[in-house]
Amino acid sequence: MKYILNFLFLLFCSFSISAQTDTYNGWIDKSAKFIENNRLDSAAVALQKAMRLDPANENNAVLLLNLGILQRQLRQTDDAYISFTASLGNNPDPVLVLHNRASLLCDLGRFDEAMEDYNSIIDKQPSDVEAYYRRGLLFLEKNDRESAEADFRTCESTDPGNLFTKLSKALIFKLDDNWTEAEKIYTDIINTTVKPSSAYYLNRAECYVNTDRFSKAAADLHAVESDEKANPYFYVLRGRLRLDQFDKFAARVDFEKAKELGYDAELADKWIERAR
Repeated sequence: MKYILNFLFLLFCSFSISAQTDTYNGWIDKSAKFIENNRLDSAAVALQKAMRLDPANENNAVLLLNLGILQRQLRQTDDAYISFTASLGNNPDPVLVLHNRASLLCDLGRFDEAMEDYNSIIDKQPSDVEAYYRRGLLFLEKNDRESAEADFRTCESTDPGNLFTKLSKALIFKLDDNWTEAEKIYTDIINTTVKPSSAYYLNRAECYVNTDRFSKAAADLHAVESDEKANPYFYVLRGRLRLDQFDKFAARVDFEKAKELGYDAELADKWIERAR
């Protein structure tokens, strides 16, 4: 869970352990326990009950942030947006709220609004490398590579060893079809990260597919299949792999699945045609 509920647990630690369940502090205690047991819907309800008991409590801005994170996990995206926005005014860490809201807006395809949030983050915290990287991605979405590269250069000058600086370098290599150099960066990230994201393996698999290293691509795709089964690009890459192995039927099934999950229909149809 991105920006997992650190504030909630910090807040809970400041309360009396003996808090009664039907008090403000008690509902926060109960919410934390629900989260530990992965009962996110119950955790969200508990936070809402806490805030209804004490609508003027100064800690509500923090609870609203955590409520928004829970709602996003529960795919209650409209409610999550409302919670993040309500949290923003009095939250002790507005940058954290803006990151969460901007990420949600990107998921919803509301890129102009996400851009505004990243602009606000950079205004408040000019050394925030992640904000430059993610704003750079939005510039690429607008086909503005010059502005994107300017943000990526800022990542480099601000913190050369930062994860998001490395990701920006890999992305530029990919845009230039320099798949070998991009793969080296993803391999470095995977080897130096305690719990590498499945996205890093998926990106490395893309590099392997584009340099005809199909056995390595297959290994990476197999490793992330359970995590990326809702990602249309996973099926595009696996379809390309199967097409190279002359398994046109399986490749076509993958390309059709990618299309079903929202991959660009025109591009998907081209791959489907090649697999006939």
